[in-house]
Amino acid sequence: MAETRSGPDRGGAAPAVLTSDRAADGWRGVDDDDALAELRTLLIGQERDQLASILERLDDPAARRREVADVLPHVLLEHAADPRFMHALTPPIERAITASVRRNPAPLADALFPVMGPAIRKAVAAALSGMVETLNRALEQSLSWRSIAWRLEALRTGKSFAEVMLLHTLVYRVEQVFLIDRTSGLLLQHVTQGPAEVSDADMVSGMLTAIRDFVKDSFRGTDNDSLEAVKVGELSLWIEQGPRAVLAAVMRGSAPRAFRTTLQTALERIHLEFADELARFRDDASVFEGARPTLESCLHTELQTPAAKGHRTLWIALGVGALAFAVWAGLALRERSRWNSYLEALRSEPGIVVVSSGRRNGRHAVSGLRDPLARDPASLLSASGLGPADVDATWEPFYAASPALALARARQVLQPPDGVALALNHGVLSASGAAPLSWLESASRLAALIPGVSAFDGSTAAEAAVRAAIARLEGLTPLFVKGQATLAPGQDDVLRELVVRAAEMQRTAAAVGRRFRVEVIGHTDADGVPESNLPLSRARAALVHAALQRVAGDRFEILELGVGSNDPVVQSDSETDKQRNRRVTVRVTQVP
Repeated sequence: MAETRSGPDRGGAAPAVLTSDRAADGWRGVDDDDALAELRTLLIGQERDQLASILERLDDPAARRREVADVLPHVLLEHAADPRFMHALTPPIERAITASVRRNPAPLADALFPVMGPAIRKAVAAALSGMVETLNRALEQSLSWRSIAWRLEALRTGKSFAEVMLLHTLVYRVEQVFLIDRTSGLLLQHVTQGPAEVSDADMVSGMLTAIRDFVKDSFRGTDNDSLEAVKVGELSLWIEQGPRAVLAAVMRGSAPRAFRTTLQTALERIHLEFADELARFRDDASVFEGARPTLESCLHTELQTPAAKGHRTLWIALGVGALAFAVWAGLALRERSRWNSYLEALRSEPGIVVVSSGRRNGRHAVSGLRDPLARDPASLLSASGLGPADVDATWEPFYAASPALALARARQVLQPPDGVALALNHGVLSASGAAPLSWLESASRLAALIPGVSAFDGSTAAEAAVRAAIARLEGLTPLFVKGQATLAPGQDDVLRELVVRAAEMQRTAAAVGRRFRVEVIGHTDADGVPESNLPLSRARAALVHAALQRVAGDRFEILELGVGSNDPVVQSDSETDKQRNRRVTVRVTQVP
């Protein structure tokens, strides 16, 4: 039993010791790794962190874009003058702009708007300035004896006048400029001015190089020797040589020596701006497109300054002639305006018809028709600024049918009495107002004979005449003696006038084609009894009726009545008023 207990005790102790040893070894392994890691951190930890940060930044597209955006402006500013940098950026920028314009041209148009207007205006102003200068020069040369000689020369030689004028006024003109590579003789750029043309600029540059080499080889020249000028007819060729390029200018006329300096300055500028391109040139001349403005600055033209003396006499004569012409034209225009004003006044005047107008024997002439009642044409001259001596007028009489003149002619022929007014409407002449029947009868006969009058309407005047005749007839009241059928003293004349008016009424009735009834009414005053006043009034009416009966006709019916004292004029007891009631009255009515 003891061995049994000791066995397990020994057996249990051994494993515990073994486990403890292994654990010690394990802890020693862990400590070594930590130490190594700590040592690694101490030696390369900073570099490792930096490498991790770089890798993280490189893997982040947004971070790369921010970094490029920060650096790119400084790169563009530092290398803006580097031709290689511009050469590298040009293709993508051109493609980007082209694609943008094709997609939507509005943004580029908006961006260019502030500069396009001034640029266009500047170009137009330059073109107009050149055109005006050319026109002024042509005008200066077109009004002189020298220009006449030049025109004759142009006719004789078959050349144009402009070409002959240019030959005589030109000092010199550079028509073409060639930029040639000195080593290969290839053409780099070529600019021209005016109508100058060359069939093959490359062939020209090759020939210049061949001539230069020929002169050097034939006359044992050195590399530093150069061909400076060639003259062929009217053309001259000036050549300036540089280390890598040659500048050749073709000109007409005689250029000053100072023009050499212009060519040399242009060649030096090209060598300065295109040094790398000239050094690397093989066969691509497109890189020298930027040299064109420098070459074009050499295209000079100089003309002769006209002499100060000119043709003063000719210009004075032309000026005097122009002034005389202007004065004559002004006077003629004023005279024409006055004449047109006079003709317009004639045409607007009733009763005047202008048939023809013009000039005859150095004077204005007019002919036509004139109504005798129309306004005198001579009275219209002063308003137009003309006088009788300025116009030769011929007028034939005629009768115008215009309403105004026809009405004036009717008044002149018919001579209406006072109180009668005439009016003309659509050819019908009408009369209004109380007119005598005799005048109405005469007017009715004569109206149809008046030009412009087709009919006469006297109904209104006849009606007025009837009313006037009735008023005159009814306005006469014979008075009688008290208690008798005898006219009072002085009333015989009233009765005779009453008879005359009755006869007039008869004629009026016959003229208007009407029938009338005339009632003769006797009256008495209030004295006495009605039984005696009524017969007295009838007796008084019978006296007047008998007088009127002598002029009565078929258009005139006369009746007599007695009313006694029933219709007094006045209610009064005075003897004067009673006398007014002792009367005979007349009342006229129209019979249907």
